[in-house]
Amino acid sequence: MTDGPLSDVDAAKAAVCEEIGDFYAPMARLTLGRAAAGFLIPQCLTPIELLHSPDRQRQLANAGTNAMQAVQKTASWQVRGLSVPVSERIRRLWELTDGVQKATTARLEAEPPQPVTLAALPELLAHRPDEAEPDRRFRVLAALTLTLADRQGWGPKFAALAELGAGVAGLVAFEFFDALIAEILRPTAGLDAVLGREATLGEDLLRLLALAEGTATPESAPATPATARALFDLLAVAAMPETRAVLLEHAIAVARSNEKFTRRPLMEEIAFIVDLKDRMTRDGQLLGGAETLEALCRRLARALSDQTIDLLMAGTQSVGERVLRAVQLHGRIFGDDALHYLETYIAELMAQPKLETTIVPEQASPRQRIRLLGRLHGELRKSRLPVKTKERLANQVERFQSDLLDRTRLLEKLGGGEGSTADRLLKVIELCREDAFTDGRNAERARKAALDLMKRPDFLESYLDGASQKGERAARLKDLQKRLAEARIF
Repeated sequence: MTDGPLSDVDAAKAAVCEEIGDFYAPMARLTLGRAAAGFLIPQCLTPIELLHSPDRQRQLANAGTNAMQAVQKTASWQVRGLSVPVSERIRRLWELTDGVQKATTARLEAEPPQPVTLAALPELLAHRPDEAEPDRRFRVLAALTLTLADRQGWGPKFAALAELGAGVAGLVAFEFFDALIAEILRPTAGLDAVLGREATLGEDLLRLLALAEGTATPESAPATPATARALFDLLAVAAMPETRAVLLEHAIAVARSNEKFTRRPLMEEIAFIVDLKDRMTRDGQLLGGAETLEALCRRLARALSDQTIDLLMAGTQSVGERVLRAVQLHGRIFGDDALHYLETYIAELMAQPKLETTIVPEQASPRQRIRLLGRLHGELRKSRLPVKTKERLANQVERFQSDLLDRTRLLEKLGGGEGSTADRLLKVIELCREDAFTDGRNAERARKAALDLMKRPDFLESYLDGASQKGERAARLKDLQKRLAEARIF
């Protein structure tokens, strides 16, 4: 299923019927549902019901051009790319469909089906002596088709099947119900009637994935429509491979759509897209394959543009903060267009004139500026930016921090400023633990400042001030040792 829903052509080519019995296979039913959608969907009919009801088959034959269009569509899909004339395939399909109608009438006249009740269900599902499995399947589905004949709408049909099949949901015999439920849910209208809609497209998508994968709990079902809880209940106990496949196809179709997933700010919409790609990846393969990936990439490309970038940078007060946010976002997103846009945006920000005066917030304290540059340097070093680009930008940030240390004399002031030697040392240690200093010369300057403070004659006394008990003094020294190790001073 990683390749996603089949196209009309691929589905039809996988269902080239040459015998009457071929029409009842899942792929043939899928093709029938697509080719005859104009007749089936308005009447809330499934391909199974059509194949097991002579009345419905006659209705299709008499419904204007519906039957002709269904045959022509199927034939054109099946001969696409082949040397077989479409007229030849149309002729063969007319022969086969005529045979299906005659065979259906004969079988049901020989053994007329009865509406299914809970009391009669065990007898209906039971294996008869010498009955071939295709015959049993036809018999059961014909009875279920008759039972649904007076149910108007997708929801009532599903409700009837859920009520009848609940008692056998964990048994192999539930496969008949699974096939019908899957066909009810395949049209979007059927899915909406049974399951309802969440507040956002993203919530719909996550719910479909959870149902398809078996991670949705009955308690998480919505209160309305009532059929939603019934579907949750069935999926919690039954295998339902056909239904799960249909739910997964819907999920993939939603992922490939264009409507926004959330109603939240743009950055959160982007985060949802990024997380969704991980959520839909199985054993290294994205559900829906290249087409799904292309759709998600388009979403990110639309989200990242000159018209939207200011929204993503809301709340930043300096070039450094904007570059930091862009670099972090670059590390999460995917898609060549979105990545290239951010790379260009970052490069342009870092190429601004007089950058040394705008890269950090003017109103920030020296320590806040140092922290921002150190964090930006670290993010650049571990980023997925092109190697030469990130090296150049990281070196640029390192120079800015070095100049800032020279201008503010932050380390020198901590070395000889107010407060106890221990308090000043701890401030340097905390900056080092936060990786506030860029690797290399600036980090060495900070470590040297810390070591110089530790060499002061009054350091140990000021650090242990107030610790009168031996155990307390030992604990403080152990804590200091830990902090120094985390700061990479020793």
